[in-house]
Amino acid sequence: MKKKIQTAKAFAMLLFLGCTISLASCSDDDDDVTVPTEITTQTMYGDYKGRMATSTIVASEGEETPAGVEVSAKVDNDTVTVEKFPIKDIVMSIINDEEAADNIVEAVGDINYKIGYKPALTSAKDSILIVLDPEPLKLTLTIPAQSESDVDQTLIIETEVDAGENAAYSVADKKLKFSITARKVFIGEGEKQVELPGFTPATFSFDLEKTK
Repeated sequence: MKKKIQTAKAFAMLLFLGCTISLASCSDDDDDVTVPTEITTQTMYGDYKGRMATSTIVASEGEETPAGVEVSAKVDNDTVTVEKFPIKDIVMSIINDEEAADNIVEAVGDINYKIGYKPALTSAKDSILIVLDPEPLKLTLTIPAQSESDVDQTLIIETEVDAGENAAYSVADKKLKFSITARKVFIGEGEKQVELPGFTPATFSFDLEKTK
């Protein structure tokens, strides 16, 4: 009889220990559960990589979409910054000479183009709609003197930029899509500024994915 009581006590102790371990394990599992972060307009803040495609006309049915070039961007509370903005297409539209365009791009250097924006979270919280407010894109080009008696000349190129429609960030796939259009190009500044004749408007379409 005594042996049976001891066995029962041992069994009860094992059950108690088993429950304790089980509860502790459940508690640990609960601690490891990731609580979903609340979706706000800040969700889109971060670094991006993707492509920028350039088009000068609206593509007709059957035409291939331009492959574009790789770009990087950053998004904060009120600005989308396109790093090392590919300015070659704008320069090409001005001079239509690829070799000269490459020389100008190299002379101008890296341009980080900042675009202001205002966000609005949809009621479903599945995307963030964006209203872009782009400023003119300004390039400063220094033209070396042709002789010792001359001095270097500074050329200011200012591109008027309009915002495209349907700019948005998709929460599910972390993708940011928007477009801007270069409408006009001006040479010089102030009272001496003149519009460049014959410029063909170009649209820059961005398809970016958030990396962090």
